[in-house]
Amino acid sequence: MVTSLRKAENPVKKTSVSFRLGLVFGVIIFFTVAISYVYLGGQLRSLFYGGLKNRLHKELQLNRQLLEHRPAQWDDIRVSDRWADDVGAALELRVTLISLNGEVIGDSYIASDRLSFVENHMQRPEVQQAIVDGFGESTRFSETVKKDMFYVAMPLGVEEPFAILRFAKPLSDIRLLEAELRRGIEGALFWSLFLSLIFGVLTAVFLSRPLRHIVETANNFVHGDYSVKLRIRHDDEIGQLARALNFISDEMKRMNQQAEWFKAVFSSIREAIIVTDSNGDIMLGNPAACRFFNLDCGQMIKTGTGHKATDTRLLGLFERLGVSGSPVEKEEITVMTDRGERVLQVSAMPVIKDGSSQGTVFVMNDITKLRNLEQVRRDFVSSVSHELRTPLTSITGYTETLLEGAIHDPENAKHFLQIILQESERLTALINDVLDLSKIESGRIDYKFRPVNLGDLVEKTVNLFNRAIEKKGTVLQLQIPHDLPYVNADGDYLELVIRNLVDNAIKYVPEENGQIRISASKVDDMIRVEIEDNGIGIPRKDLGRIFERFYRVDKARSTAIGGTGLGLSIVKHIILAHKGKVEVRSRLNLGSLFSFTIPIARENSTA
Repeated sequence: MVTSLRKAENPVKKTSVSFRLGLVFGVIIFFTVAISYVYLGGQLRSLFYGGLKNRLHKELQLNRQLLEHRPAQWDDIRVSDRWADDVGAALELRVTLISLNGEVIGDSYIASDRLSFVENHMQRPEVQQAIVDGFGESTRFSETVKKDMFYVAMPLGVEEPFAILRFAKPLSDIRLLEAELRRGIEGALFWSLFLSLIFGVLTAVFLSRPLRHIVETANNFVHGDYSVKLRIRHDDEIGQLARALNFISDEMKRMNQQAEWFKAVFSSIREAIIVTDSNGDIMLGNPAACRFFNLDCGQMIKTGTGHKATDTRLLGLFERLGVSGSPVEKEEITVMTDRGERVLQVSAMPVIKDGSSQGTVFVMNDITKLRNLEQVRRDFVSSVSHELRTPLTSITGYTETLLEGAIHDPENAKHFLQIILQESERLTALINDVLDLSKIESGRIDYKFRPVNLGDLVEKTVNLFNRAIEKKGTVLQLQIPHDLPYVNADGDYLELVIRNLVDNAIKYVPEENGQIRISASKVDDMIRVEIEDNGIGIPRKDLGRIFERFYRVDKARSTAIGGTGLGLSIVKHIILAHKGKVEVRSRLNLGSLFSFTIPIARENSTA
């Protein structure tokens, strides 16, 4: 499950829910404030200009009522200009008096002695509109004072107009006031935005906190930790999600516990267990099957991919049982594995789901050793029977001959009795070797390991063959160093090993020019002993079998020289019991070299 969750992860940027919620709240608040700022700015501008226009209009109306008739003193332009200056100062406006022919007779922004130089104002838009409609307004650049101005104008006189009164306000002053208002609005909106963002972030953090706990718990689930429990504070959507995760946690803990039990049982089974899919691909195997067939079961579980069987007979069995869908009990097949050819006893059970086969479970018991032991037993019985039959037949035949009258012929009787004695000795040797080998293989021998002087042991063993060596004219060389460490061995059985190997060398070296070399040397923490001869040698095809019981390279010659075929098998088992190793190198007609290694004694003295 962990693998599946990891495989489902997408390579996306990791951003927290609180950040995204805060970002959403911030964007919403920002655009809300921005729209409010634009809308309020437009509304305030309209209100401001509308209020300014109404104020100026009222001022004009008031002054119009005060000047129903043209004052007589206005014939002097200095008087009318002074009036305009006084009103302009009082109202903080530019006040302009314009005659009906367009001449400026007073202006609060222009001195009286310069009025005669002012351009005729009859074509001014606000003046034209005031003459036509009774009220005029305009926003434009003033060529007279060189400023952007807002103008309102109205004719003076009740019965008949005698002049045009115009008020003007510089746009710079208006814009200063507007800027002040905007700054107030901006300040209010800034603090509203700031406090709203703080509130939004706090809200996002508050909302995302339980989600963070849920995410942490889910991550623990992904990595196999189901010990964390979520607190359920509210029965809302988040609370329901937490309750569901707690339920999943309990279920996963139960399933993991069951999986561990199944895994322990599955792994402890000694038989190889393989699960295949409907296509015959190996999808799962226990450790025994993985070792047996060299499968990467961990990789199969991790990736979920199958593995094709390498042996054609095993693959054929998988496909045949997958198609038939019928169970199999104890069918024997021979397959090739990394451990060589093996005999398997196979039981199979199909996995049926919704009426169709989803795969098959195979239980495979390696009975190679059992079949080999059965074959060895049959060969042993056959070999022993054959080896016993030959001397017993000779003994029986010569005994019957003696009983039939040959016993009265002293010369023949003696010859027949010698043959009977020789066959009896051969039979005794065979029986002793069989008994020794049986005891060695069964492990019933209690080896008495102690430090043994190998040089003395070899010399003692060789002395037993002095007569045979002299009789055959064999040259024997001993190359045993005097400072050779003692070995950890049972002296009696180690002597039996050397005796068997030396006896074989003497038997198979040629007459007159036979040579045997016995040497020993230290190799790491072992002593290596070599017994080399120039005898008939061993063919390459027989080298792998010479340590088998009753196996003879040249049966006719082995029988003639009295061999039982058990000596090398005894040697092998004794050396293995001493935690050593026995080897052979040989070439046909060029001699043989038998060698074995044996551990050095931990506490030893030199010879």
